[in-house]
Amino acid sequence: MLTAAVKRDDNYTLKIIHDEDAQSPRDWDNLGKMVCFHNRYNFGDKHDFKNPQRFIADFVSANIPAKDIIAYVKDGKSGEMKLEYDKSEREWELKTYSSYFKKWYTEHTADAPLDMNDGCLAEAIVEGMDAKGLLALAEKSAVIRPLHLYDHSIQSISMQSFAGRAHHAEWDSGPVGWIYATHDDIRKEYGDASPASIEKALKVMNAEVETYDHYIKGECYGFQLFDKSGEQVDSCWGSIGDFDSAVKNISDYLPKDAQSLAENARYGDDDSEASVKKPSLLAQVEKNKEIVKSYISNAVTTQKEVAALE
Repeated sequence: MLTAAVKRDDNYTLKIIHDEDAQSPRDWDNLGKMVCFHNRYNFGDKHDFKNPQRFIADFVSANIPAKDIIAYVKDGKSGEMKLEYDKSEREWELKTYSSYFKKWYTEHTADAPLDMNDGCLAEAIVEGMDAKGLLALAEKSAVIRPLHLYDHSIQSISMQSFAGRAHHAEWDSGPVGWIYATHDDIRKEYGDASPASIEKALKVMNAEVETYDHYIKGECYGFQLFDKSGEQVDSCWGSIGDFDSAVKNISDYLPKDAQSLAENARYGDDDSEASVKKPSLLAQVEKNKEIVKSYISNAVTTQKEVAALE
């Protein structure tokens, strides 16, 4: 275990230690669901989606009514898909645009009159729509925000891009997934899905991402408290956050007469008994220099005294 700080007084020794077995905050009761994709690491919540496009498509299919999916295309809100009525065939044609061939292709047909609850047509739209359009549809029933990963010496995750605020972010960061809460989830939590409730949900989701960020950066701590005889009298683990937050949590947990140890702790402090009694290497070198000087001085004095006698 890696020790973060050691503080000591006449009654106690407090060790603040990195908790290498801390429970992932994604196993807690969270409002947001975190879906991430990475070819080397497993971030966020467990899921079985093969890729980001599949996740968004399945989310839209499960949460957006067919009539809303069809209306999105019929009303011209999708730039790469459109519904056109073919009078000669008396049917509606779902067309997608190929930017490579610069032409429209018919992907699906539906008999007239257009059934806004046509599940097959809605499914064809979902399967042919790009990620941007799917995300716009998903936001009709959920608060969904992108997640960005920074991977350079440390790993960090955020709801904001790292571009312009982290070293080499242009190469070592990028989108890694989403965090979302459905409107139903928000109603259960706050009673409705009003703009005010959505704003509350966003703040909670951002806090959940920040906590997870501390976790993947290894900012997880615990403590051991020993009395002056060296016997452990208390311990606790699983404090996730930066060091200052951790020592505040630890201070609140400690007996009153030991709280000042945590309150005065700084990362890297070592007031253990061994470090108090054992001088630093530099101090020992300086002491040895003084001893040598003393020996030389005494030797010179002795030689002068001998010469005087002669």
